[in-house]
Amino acid sequence: MTLERLRTFFRLEGDRTIWNIVLALLAIGLIVVFSARGTYQFHDLPDTGSFLFKHIRDLTFCLIIIIVCHRLPFKSYASLSRYLLMLSVLLLILVQVLGVESGGAKRALPIPFFSGFMPSDLAKFALIANLAAMLAKRLKANYSDPLVFVPPIFWCGFLGFLLALNSGSAALLLMAPCWLLMFIGQVPIRYLVYLTLAGSLAFTIAYAFGSRGTTWEGRFSRPTNVISQVIQKVRPPERLTPEDRRIDSQEEYSLVAVASGDWIGRGPGNSLQRNFMTQAYSDFAYAILIEEWGFIGGVFTLVLYLWLLYRSVRFVAFRRLKKAEIQSGQAFGYFLAAGLAFSLVLQALVHMAVSVQLIPVTGQTLPLISWGGSSLLFTGVSIGAILSVSREAAETQPAEPREEAAMAA
Repeated sequence: MTLERLRTFFRLEGDRTIWNIVLALLAIGLIVVFSARGTYQFHDLPDTGSFLFKHIRDLTFCLIIIIVCHRLPFKSYASLSRYLLMLSVLLLILVQVLGVESGGAKRALPIPFFSGFMPSDLAKFALIANLAAMLAKRLKANYSDPLVFVPPIFWCGFLGFLLALNSGSAALLLMAPCWLLMFIGQVPIRYLVYLTLAGSLAFTIAYAFGSRGTTWEGRFSRPTNVISQVIQKVRPPERLTPEDRRIDSQEEYSLVAVASGDWIGRGPGNSLQRNFMTQAYSDFAYAILIEEWGFIGGVFTLVLYLWLLYRSVRFVAFRRLKKAEIQSGQAFGYFLAAGLAFSLVLQALVHMAVSVQLIPVTGQTLPLISWGGSSLLFTGVSIGAILSVSREAAETQPAEPREEAAMAA
């Protein structure tokens, strides 16, 4: 009986397409990270095997997290998100004091079994889940009341400020999904304007008092990416300092990797630029993927993420919610899946844009593909929550056509 219960618990349920996409991305990530072992060999580092073992361990743990989370009722994430939100605020404040400094910013906490626990990963999941719960409760709210959306806007702005102190890109990747989630949550435009103003205020204060202001200026001034080139057309070249003119070696190697990929690439494991890039397996994983798998492999990976987004938001983004769905709490599940999918796919698009030098370096990993740590952990939690919503939606959807057919008869 116990064995049967275990089999039932670990049975893969929910949207099969999402499962296939996730497994495909994990397989791609394993190959890309395995190829990054060349970085260790080139620099004559002794822990190549240990590095690969850690990644396989993290992938296994991620799969277990997905399976466990997809079995939980999605409504449990609503109450859980309140406590996670408070915890994330505490950790984001704590990281300012006890955080491990890397790249001029304190982003990670020294926690055992993690290469670096990033409170920002927890904050994104907690805020999106809590925002989905608040929006579901406010579908019948009196929008004429100016205070009805103060709590959602406050939490978005406050967490955005805490993140922007050490990572502007992480703050943007928090605020943008929240804005999109409020948009599809039928929130009036004026409240979206208020959210935009709150985010702008948070960034302004963080820029003035945080540790990343000069870093933002420097990255937007480098001539390697498209955005910086547009800025330099407005900013006269004679005003650029030598630091502004400096081309980061990682950006240069990324451009070479993408350019040398051609249509079908060099083949898995045959990357050359991985030997010179210290972040080949994380911040520039997509560049290595294109170098080895070519333009076709890069487009295929992009399509997988976009298909994941579609499968996650299809219940809520393309139609108005029914009254029964609002009253039953199903609306929260739809908002939860859409918000988490927005966050994951937007992070993937930002990572890809950095790798092909459309935008400045952000330090964001490629979900399910880059070498993980806490990022892979909370990606697994997000995927599990999305699958939980799809699992329960599949159980309720088949009943609707039968009811409509009976009414028509």
